[in-house]
Amino acid sequence: MPTRTPVLAAWTPAFVAEVVAATLEHAAVHGLHHAARDAARSHGLSPATVEEWVSRARAVPAAPVPPDLLACHTCRRSMILIHLPGYDRVYLCTPSCGRTPVSADEIREAVAAVVLHHTPHLVPAGKTSQAASYALGPIQRVTVGATSADLHITWRAVSRQVTGPMMAMAQRLHLAQRHAADNTPERAINVLHSGLLHIDPTNGRLALETATARAAALLAALTLTGGDPAAALPWARWGHRSLRHLLRDPTNPDVRAALRVLAATHRAAGNLTAAADCYSDLIRHHTQADGPYALPTLAAQATLAVVLHEHGRQEPARQLLARTISDHRRAHPHHPGIARMTAALHRMHTTATGPPGHPTRSATSAPPDPSQTTRT
Repeated sequence: MPTRTPVLAAWTPAFVAEVVAATLEHAAVHGLHHAARDAARSHGLSPATVEEWVSRARAVPAAPVPPDLLACHTCRRSMILIHLPGYDRVYLCTPSCGRTPVSADEIREAVAAVVLHHTPHLVPAGKTSQAASYALGPIQRVTVGATSADLHITWRAVSRQVTGPMMAMAQRLHLAQRHAADNTPERAINVLHSGLLHIDPTNGRLALETATARAAALLAALTLTGGDPAAALPWARWGHRSLRHLLRDPTNPDVRAALRVLAATHRAAGNLTAAADCYSDLIRHHTQADGPYALPTLAAQATLAVVLHEHGRQEPARQLLARTISDHRRAHPHHPGIARMTAALHRMHTTATGPPGHPTRSATSAPPDPSQTTRT
């Protein structure tokens, strides 16, 4: 079991804030685990101590207010929760700008009062004691002045109902997966949206752990199934980029699953060049992981053929699909996907084509994905 650094009198909230800030900054490049080790080494601490500080700073369960809600009014940096042995919990910016720490309990009470006064309908009956936990629903940001009474609220343009505000992301992801499996995608989407409210998938900052990245990919997949590719696309991009960064292996099953969601989202949004690029990457990663004749590889090839045909590249599409059918027959002679792919190839031969380089007239009413029954 990892050992923690003995408690030192020299530890102050400002010192903890500096260590946490350094860890989070390096985590964007090296990952959270490696960043904690590097920060521990440079500050003379044990990695377990640094990981504990970072975990408390980012924890959702039992946090006085949702993480990423607070910012310092002086320096505009995010504020984190700090709890040193023998001291009350406080909030301080990362790194500290020299301001005085603010009582976490006072912040919780002040935020709860604001939520209950302005948006009481967003706090379920019997949950008023947890009102501060629901703050991310109506509030975008709270900047904290010199005291806990000096709060500056930035409200969301549209308030959202928060589901399970004290749920950790891994628990949230598991619950959303259960809702999706039970064919209640609306519940799954609500659970995921509640956990991702503090994230802007377009700002370039990636997830720090895989549960959040997988949640984003699942949100994209469910949103796409609901018929809104434009809303799904930012989450699909962010989820795939985050997983690829965190796992450092494009052939990892989670990374490939996220890439498949991204490819399908680009296709549904009409971004056929981007979709073709994604499916080409997916074929390469499936080939490396499972082999050229594995069902996932052949599925991606068949879908790429359809995308190429939709994009007006009829001859390459027909050649690729014909080759895929031939490979499929040899490797999986009795698989039902062969009939679907053969039907798709027949449609490609009979569909009227437009001018070279333009999508076919069938692009707006594309045939069913011939690879659907070849996925495992």
